[in-house]
Amino acid sequence: MKRAFINPKTFIAALLLSGAVIAGCSDDESFSAVDNQNPVVALEAESIHWEFGKEFKIKAKIDDADGIKTINLKNSDLMLNNTIDILAIKGSECKSYELDYKFTAPDSLKTETFPIVITVEDLVGNVSSVTFTANMDGDFTNPKFTVEPNSVINVIMSAFNFKFSVSDNRVIKKVVVNFPDLNINEEITNETKTYDYVKNINLGDENRDYTGYIAAYDEYDNEVKKEITISRGELADYERMYLCDVAEEDLITDVCGVPMLIDHSGEFEYTAYYYNEKAGTEIRFIPQKASYEPVCFGLDPDSGDKLNSDPSQAKPLVLNEAGVYYKIVFNTKQLTYSTSTYSVDKAYDPMPGKLGSDAPGLGLNTWCTGQWNKETGQWDAADDAWWQTFKVGLMTDNPREVDPCFDYNPQNPHILQILNCPLEKGEFEFHPHNWHHDGWWDYCTWKPEKATKTDPEIWKYVGSYVKVPYDLKTTSYNNDVENDNHCKLTIPKTGNYDIIFDIHLGRMKVVPSK
Repeated sequence: MKRAFINPKTFIAALLLSGAVIAGCSDDESFSAVDNQNPVVALEAESIHWEFGKEFKIKAKIDDADGIKTINLKNSDLMLNNTIDILAIKGSECKSYELDYKFTAPDSLKTETFPIVITVEDLVGNVSSVTFTANMDGDFTNPKFTVEPNSVINVIMSAFNFKFSVSDNRVIKKVVVNFPDLNINEEITNETKTYDYVKNINLGDENRDYTGYIAAYDEYDNEVKKEITISRGELADYERMYLCDVAEEDLITDVCGVPMLIDHSGEFEYTAYYYNEKAGTEIRFIPQKASYEPVCFGLDPDSGDKLNSDPSQAKPLVLNEAGVYYKIVFNTKQLTYSTSTYSVDKAYDPMPGKLGSDAPGLGLNTWCTGQWNKETGQWDAADDAWWQTFKVGLMTDNPREVDPCFDYNPQNPHILQILNCPLEKGEFEFHPHNWHHDGWWDYCTWKPEKATKTDPEIWKYVGSYVKVPYDLKTTSYNNDVENDNHCKLTIPKTGNYDIIFDIHLGRMKVVPSK
């Protein structure tokens, strides 16, 4: 499995041939000339149009009867001055060399054209230099939705604000919004990398569906498009409901876990469990992940003991008790809710060991002559065991590669966290697992549902051992191949992130560090 964690890339840009040859010789007495001719460089392509942040290969065949000594690639704007020592790599008998070089031009660069000098020297001092030009003006990446509406938008009011946002690595050239039955057929030109669309749409009182699509195009006509049904009707019994504890604009800044999925506990009934770290936390409930629109449940401004579903009117519920878990049960049809709390001490989590401990019964038992005792939650004959310190971290490949490791939240031992964790842009695959020097699998591990592994909403404990007494509400994927998954996150930008994992709730969020 590819390890995608904290592995900074060395970058250099694309190289393209178009240049002149300069001859020379030396009186190096270490090697004898065969034909005393300049090296011959034949590139696969003379020019290429590529894209910042996207890797490509430059290929060339280099021949020299006297033997190839070095190949140097140089461009000051790219901070590139790299010499390939062919003599050291291939020896003095290397007369022909296939150059196959990987390049990635970082998107932080300001210019798009890079002349790069490639110099080849042979063993008797003959030199050929050629100049390549790398044009980073291509675009192979489709635009993407940064605020994406649901495929079916259930609207229970006569009017609502229809919102979406798009972005592109270069420029959004055009945005199209088309709903024929609503007399909406808009084509909006644009000249920036992002575009935010907001339109108040009046649907009237007739219960019916309106079908259409939204699309965005970049300057190379790469597109992102989505079919949407706006359904004006009665309140839906939403399959998924989310607890939102951030401002609306922060709903799209996370990598995963914001807003937080809660339980659909009955018909039109939902139950949320939430650790409230500090007093005064404001929360709302939304059935769509990226916006308060078109439905948002909060306090009715005219009746504090009832809910309101209108995002323009609903006020946040305020949680004033700090350091406890809240249980909130609400009914979206009756617009009623109730709250209760329970302490951190009464919360349950399945992790069988204590982080940082190697004590019998608390740490991770690697080798033991006894048997696991389910009644005591320990190994019999523990005095004969060899113990290693219990750690849990992000496993990208196997238990010998658990890096970095979680620490406890100082106020809540059910919350494991890695703060200011450096992650690089791109795909990142992992799941939480205990470290083991000999690669011992699945003593303590969590995995996401397969359906949401690219945006995990629930993490289920699948470890071989669990804290005693065993809580029957804890479900697992043990021996369930269908759900034996790493999560596969997309890190949008290289930087530091906070990874917060509540193992009591089975919920994890990955958000940019502040």
